[in-house]
Amino acid sequence: MLTVYDRKADCCGCTACKSICPTGAISMEADHEGFLYPRIDPPLCIDCGLCRKVCAFQMGYDRSGNFDMPAVFAAKHRSDEVRRRSSSGGAFTAASDHMLAKGGVVYGAAFAEGFRVVHRRAETAEGRDAFRGSKYAQSDPERTFMGVKDDLDGGRQVLFTGTPCQCAGLRRFLETAGTDASSLLAVDIICYGTPSYKLFKDFIAYLEESEGEKVVDFRFRSKENGWGSTEAAVFEGGRVDFKSRRSQLYRKLFFSNLCLRPACYECRYTNLVRPSDITMADFWGIEEVLPEFRDELGVSLILVNTAKGRVACSGMLGDLVTIESSVEACLAKQPALKTPATMNPLRQAFWEDYGRSGFRYALDKYIGIDSSAVKKPAGG
Repeated sequence: MLTVYDRKADCCGCTACKSICPTGAISMEADHEGFLYPRIDPPLCIDCGLCRKVCAFQMGYDRSGNFDMPAVFAAKHRSDEVRRRSSSGGAFTAASDHMLAKGGVVYGAAFAEGFRVVHRRAETAEGRDAFRGSKYAQSDPERTFMGVKDDLDGGRQVLFTGTPCQCAGLRRFLETAGTDASSLLAVDIICYGTPSYKLFKDFIAYLEESEGEKVVDFRFRSKENGWGSTEAAVFEGGRVDFKSRRSQLYRKLFFSNLCLRPACYECRYTNLVRPSDITMADFWGIEEVLPEFRDELGVSLILVNTAKGRVACSGMLGDLVTIESSVEACLAKQPALKTPATMNPLRQAFWEDYGRSGFRYALDKYIGIDSSAVKKPAGG
């Protein structure tokens, strides 16, 4: 049977292979950890080899349009309300508003039913608002790559935002499909790694069972305690829990390096040559390098990687207050610009216990339901 990858660590789950397959022979199926991988239906496969050719994770990505070094900026949206509703400084809102004002469309990650993270398309600010905020679970692009292709083929301008591997996969897919991507603005985030939807879904179920109340929203990087790293669970009765140890356990699990996708530990994009036009993140350490720019509502880090990104950033300036910084200033607090996450040596044991005894058991054994032993890595 043909396979798209030789090892699970060679597949980031971007769906480029599924999108390019001319016979629809590839579907994305979850493994026992909940991560989506391509599966080939042998009777439909014509052995064309496109699924391997299109894989940017294995075959590499185009770096020809990148600047030798990205231009670096600290940025804050001029609207306090926008920054309150954003994980960092509101740079994504500025970029997407600029695209929507030109009649373009925006693609980003949003919560679907059951807290599943999926990529969606928006043509309005209201639709785009669902893409704001961090989501610490791998998104399912579903038909997004084909949707972007259709929009570009139809003459629309497109802003796509996602993880670096998703941006690289999309660009490689469009190139392989022969689509003119000159009207695509690719924006990636500085990504530490991605847990699976299965893990997050089971965490929500754990919260509901423990609290005896339905969770209706979960805010990663909520700002109830100001800009930083506080999660908040919103319950059906209106209660917002951002103070209890229980509400912060998923973050501890995320940064334990027990549960990331195997490919994340061998990420090809943890460098300054980004597979996008613009890179966005939090400007951690701003108080050390630009203390006068520190703000409790958040500051965005923007890396301008290409000439197209530079033009797009100039169009965003009406909504942003910016100050130029340097690569050296942001590298100290962004380890994912230098090296992949290090796999926890207990990862295999964690998933074995998870599969055998369930989420609550594994969480208690490896994190400690009432423990704060697992710390966020420095600079993460």
